[in-house]
Amino acid sequence: MPTVDIRRATEKDMPALGRVHVAAWQWAYRGQMPDTVLDTMDAGRRADGWTRMVREGTVPAPHVAVAGADVVGFSHAGTSRDDDAGAQVGEVTALYLREQHVGTGLGRRLWEAALDQLERSGHTEVSVWVLDTNQRGRAFYERMGLTLDGAAKTETLDGFPLTEVRYRAALG
Repeated sequence: MPTVDIRRATEKDMPALGRVHVAAWQWAYRGQMPDTVLDTMDAGRRADGWTRMVREGTVPAPHVAVAGADVVGFSHAGTSRDDDAGAQVGEVTALYLREQHVGTGLGRRLWEAALDQLERSGHTEVSVWVLDTNQRGRAFYERMGLTLDGAAKTETLDGFPLTEVRYRAALG
């Protein structure tokens, strides 16, 4: 396996980031949400969304994991979007890998890049929302030292209710 570098994404990475985003949802969430949602995801639309957010400067650029010339994973973090969180709370809004890179330590490296960014920008806590049925993701965040804080929310996607639970931890 080639060396994997972690760096900030640039606009030219966005098409590959969109492909990783869709591929990761398709393998990670299969059986947890409707196949119709997963099978109709559009990598181009995902890439366009990331490009627009980064261009507008409304969010920091994601971190990407690059193996050779290929983007194989990414993480994204910023100030928490939650109404009950103060400005000191950061949120990791995305952490996705191509399936073959799971279990290699790459997820931890992307996680650490996101936490470093949050700490440098003055955040003292981190939160993350995860599907309550996503046992792999929940176990990962627990290994990273996060604990459930009691918050949950349910959104409907294609008529299917998806419940997320929130994990939280102090930074530093």
